[in-house]
Amino acid sequence: WKNTKKNIIQTTFDPINISNFGKLDGIKFGGFSHYIKLVNSILIETLPRHVDLVDIENLIIKGENLKWHDSKIYNLTKQPYSMNALPFLAKDISSCISGILGLSKKVVILDLDNTLWGGVIGDDGLNGIILGEETPLGQSFSNFQTYLKSLSQKGILLCVCSKNDPKIAKEVFSKHKHMNLKLEDITLFVANYENKAQNIKNISKTLNLNLDSFIFLDDSKIECELIAKELPEVMVLNMDDDPSQFIEKIESVAPFYFKNITKEDFNRTNSYKSINLLNKEKSKNKNIDDFLKNLKPKIILDKINNNNCDRSAQLLSKTNQFKFNSKIFSSKNLLSKKKNCIVISFEDKFQNYGIISVIVYNHINKTKTLNIENWVMSCRVFSRRIENYMIDYLINNLRKDKLK
Repeated sequence: WKNTKKNIIQTTFDPINISNFGKLDGIKFGGFSHYIKLVNSILIETLPRHVDLVDIENLIIKGENLKWHDSKIYNLTKQPYSMNALPFLAKDISSCISGILGLSKKVVILDLDNTLWGGVIGDDGLNGIILGEETPLGQSFSNFQTYLKSLSQKGILLCVCSKNDPKIAKEVFSKHKHMNLKLEDITLFVANYENKAQNIKNISKTLNLNLDSFIFLDDSKIECELIAKELPEVMVLNMDDDPSQFIEKIESVAPFYFKNITKEDFNRTNSYKSINLLNKEKSKNKNIDDFLKNLKPKIILDKINNNNCDRSAQLLSKTNQFKFNSKIFSSKNLLSKKKNCIVISFEDKFQNYGIISVIVYNHINKTKTLNIENWVMSCRVFSRRIENYMIDYLINNLRKDKLK
């Protein structure tokens, strides 16, 4: 781990099918299983920022129907897992790679009827839908909402896209006593009778996020087929089966990445809601310069340090639009560039957006040149002229350093 600054992916050690103390092997000191648990705990507790662990024990629990070990294959090839387990493990490693490269999902698009609750709100009414602990089915929908809320709290954006009357649909969130999700958990609420593919395109445009960062959940096979055909970049999951399996269905495709959760992640829903407010205000103003000044913008520049390196590395991996190239940096890698990394934070009258941009550069003394290795900026602050400000800042510093 200490010998490289690059991102590392490593599996934890897997439980073995032989024991030293029989049924007490996992809880008695000296047991093989107990020893493996101790080693894995040490790995987790001493984990550096640039290392991702793939939790094999968790995978074995999820793939309970798979035979993970095959003694014959091990004796023959020293391959630690059975052939059947390899695709399951490969999918989890691929998900981890996607997360490091910024390709994991950032937005969940939700249908309402028979997805967040049982029944159709327009037909069954507020008291007729199935939701809550009184029935097994209602409990399943409640559990699913709790799961979605936890995603929101970790920075995943939840958006509603439903063929419903918006007033009736929103009443469930504000008035139903068993709704775990509230309107404040939803970044954008789109309820109408328009084409869902077009609605999702509009959501993408409003959030300024690419469609490949979206996952769409709907109980209707027709709607799912429509989205899969018209918006192939969107991951589509049909939720037409037992709601008690909804969480497992999402987890089985491992669409999210939660390494190094930052304070910006916790505030992401409010941050994107403020984009909506800003766009509405913007539409009322004819003079864009006056409008931007009236927002009372404030830019804070900082060098890379232990407090901001996780968020900086996250921005360089997760952001795909305003980004010079595909080069990413681990937190450890960034900390080694203390003099050549600018971290930019931003706030206005709406809110504090936190760290929204990172520039990594180096000086080429021979040609008296400043070379930008990568520059990334969050789509939450597009059209705010921050990039213009930073170009001016860099040019002024070039002059000070007598660079060309």
